[in-house]
Amino acid sequence: MVPILSRPSSAAPTSIFYITVGALLTVWSVIWFVYLRNNPTSHQVLHYICYGFLGTGLVLLGIGITLGPLSRMARHAELPPAEITPQATDSPAPQTAAANTTATNRV
Repeated sequence: MVPILSRPSSAAPTSIFYITVGALLTVWSVIWFVYLRNNPTSHQVLHYICYGFLGTGLVLLGIGITLGPLSRMARHAELPPAEITPQATDSPAPQTAAANTTATNRV
C-alpha cells in the first residue's frame, strides 16, 4: 500500500494537544488575573505578562478548534478517488505463468 494511505493524518492528535495546552494556559491565566486584581502590585509588567499568557492560551485554543475539522477533511483528501478504487477491486487477479500452461505445452 502507498505509504501516505497507510499512515493516518497527524492533525487529530495535534488538535487535541493545542486544545489542551490552550485551555490550561487560559484557565491558569484567568486565575492569575483574578489574583492580581485582588492583590494590586506596583509593577504593571506582571499584568502585561498575564495578558500575554491569556492571549496565547486563547490563540492556541482557537488553533486547536480549527485543526479539528481540518483533520476530518484531511482524512477524505488522503483517500484515493472513488472513480479509481472500484475498478481496481473489480479486475480479476493476475494469473501466473505456471497457471497458464496447458497439457499441449508440456512435453
